[in-house]
Amino acid sequence: MPRALFYWTGPDYVSTMEIPLLRGRFLTRADDVQAEQVIVIDSMLAASYFPDRDAVGQTVTIPHWGTARVIGVVGHVRHWGLDSSDPLHDKPQIYASFYQLLDQWVPTFRSDLTITVRTSLDISTIIPAIKSAVYGASGDQPVYNVHTMQELVSASMATQRFPMILLSAFAVLALLLASVGIYGVISYSMTQRVQEFGIRMALGAMQWDVLRMVLWQGLRLAVAGVTIGAAAALILTKALSSFSHLLYGVRGSDPSTLIAVSLVLIGAAILASYVPARRAARLDPIIALRHE
Repeated sequence: MPRALFYWTGPDYVSTMEIPLLRGRFLTRADDVQAEQVIVIDSMLAASYFPDRDAVGQTVTIPHWGTARVIGVVGHVRHWGLDSSDPLHDKPQIYASFYQLLDQWVPTFRSDLTITVRTSLDISTIIPAIKSAVYGASGDQPVYNVHTMQELVSASMATQRFPMILLSAFAVLALLLASVGIYGVISYSMTQRVQEFGIRMALGAMQWDVLRMVLWQGLRLAVAGVTIGAAAALILTKALSSFSHLLYGVRGSDPSTLIAVSLVLIGAAILASYVPARRAARLDPIIALRHE
């Protein structure tokens, strides 16, 4: 049996949550129990069950409710959090107007009603006004479990926060080890070329020329390493495509991410090369020529 998540919502829900309306229209106050039964579906349901035709105008049979006409298509939403990859949760979604909620169903749903408010005010300022409005409509309806959207998003990513911090720590450690390695290679290379530097400066080379030459050597190593690493990353993202759900809003081969990481690595390589380059540029030609 085809399954979908079903939500009774008000007419301002998609605008409050900034869910994009892709086709048709959303629910209005006119969609009440006296009007035709209508629903709005998400893009996942439209692509799954109406792939070769426009979903708007089609009919869907809802158990215990009847046949409803599709009047709009909205974007798909991960209601259980950004890291939700559970196929039981990440399902097609249907929205119906709570003005069409049958009278016998009202007692069931009124005890678990969620109010969503979009405001630029501080939460401590707006909560008293929300409670006042709720108590004015129904004195026996408590207001509880109040959260901001930032808190909900943060809580949904809690299980991934520690691995993310751990991976960040390992990434910083790897960057430090790479910088130390580049420093060691450039420093060792400089000690092998001390007499060369002395000859160059004796023949008229300036300190800037030696500095630039040593920095260029480190830059070439960094560019070669970044090129190999970027190619390997592109290959691995395709080979390990099953881990793509760990990224939200970023593709495994995202060009801006690869460019940013490459620039950071090249910058670290230049900094690691600067100390031996500066030491080489300050060599005394006489001492350098006598170096064994």
